[in-house]
Amino acid sequence: MATYDLTANTKTSYNTFSSNDITILNKIQNLENKVNSQSEKLDQIVKLLDDLSKEKSTTWSNSRIQIW
Repeated sequence: MATYDLTANTKTSYNTFSSNDITILNKIQNLENKVNSQSEKLDQIVKLLDDLSKEKSTTWSNSRIQIW
């Protein structure tokens, strides 16, 4: 049975980022944060509209029953 040293020819490399790269990454993160915030606000609006729609539907149904 043979054994192999898998670490014998490996190199450790570290990516270096320029300040321009970091600025771009920060801008992307800020945009993602804004999109998430807007998405949460839209979810709240949709919920409010759904609730309002249900309320109006129930009110309309009740008034229709009373008329008949």
